[in-house]
Amino acid sequence: MQQPIKNNNYKLDLIKEAHQFGDGRIIIERVRNLDNLIDQVSDDQFNVDERLPYWAELWPSAIALSRFVANNSDLVKSKTTLELGCGLGLTSISISLQNPSYLLLTDYEQGALDMTMHNFKLNRLPLPDLKQLDWRSPDLDRQFQRIIASDIIYEERFFHPLIEIFQSHLRDDGKIIIAEPNRSVSREFFEMLRNHGYIYSVTNKSVMQNNQNIIVSIYIIEKQKNE
Repeated sequence: MQQPIKNNNYKLDLIKEAHQFGDGRIIIERVRNLDNLIDQVSDDQFNVDERLPYWAELWPSAIALSRFVANNSDLVKSKTTLELGCGLGLTSISISLQNPSYLLLTDYEQGALDMTMHNFKLNRLPLPDLKQLDWRSPDLDRQFQRIIASDIIYEERFFHPLIEIFQSHLRDDGKIIIAEPNRSVSREFFEMLRNHGYIYSVTNKSVMQNNQNIIVSIYIIEKQKNE
C-alpha cells in the first residue's frame, strides 16, 4: 500500500489514474479522498482566505478541457499560453503535449503547484514555468495568446479580477478557453464578459465520473473586433 506523502501543509494519500486523450496517455496521481484532506484544514488556515484544497480533486471540467485541448492541438500549438488554476496538472500536461511556444502554469495554492510538478515528473515531461498567483493582484509581466482554465468561475468575488486579467494579459488577437460545468453562478460572469466586449462560442462535452454523466461546457472567448 502506498504511503501518504507530505505536500505543503497536507498529508496526501494518493491514487494513480491513467487518462487516454487521442494518441496520448497521461498518468495522474490524485488524492484518494478529498473529504479526508479537507478535514486537515485548521480553522486558522481557512480563516486566512476561506480557501479549501479543492485543487486536490480531479474535476470533470479538467478532464473535458484536457480532452478538448488534445483534440484541438492547433489552439495552443506554438502559442504563448497561461493556465489559471493548474490544480493537479492534468490540463497542464495536455497543453504541454501540444507544444505551446511558452507555457506558464499558475495557482493560488502552493500545494497545487507541488502536485503539478509531481505529475509532470511522473510523466517524464520537462517542467514549464510555474508561479503562485493571486488573481486579485496578479504579478504578470507579459501578455499571452491563450489563457486557459477549468472550473474557476464559482465565486462572484473573483469575477472582476478574472476579467481584469483578461484585459491586461490577453493579446488583442488572443483567445481564452474555459471549461465550466454549468453552475448557475457562472451566468453572471458570462454576462459581465459580454458587457466588456467579449464574444464566445460554446461546445458541450460529456464526462463520465462516479457513474454520472456530467455535461461540461467549453467556452472559446475573444475580444469583439471593432468594425
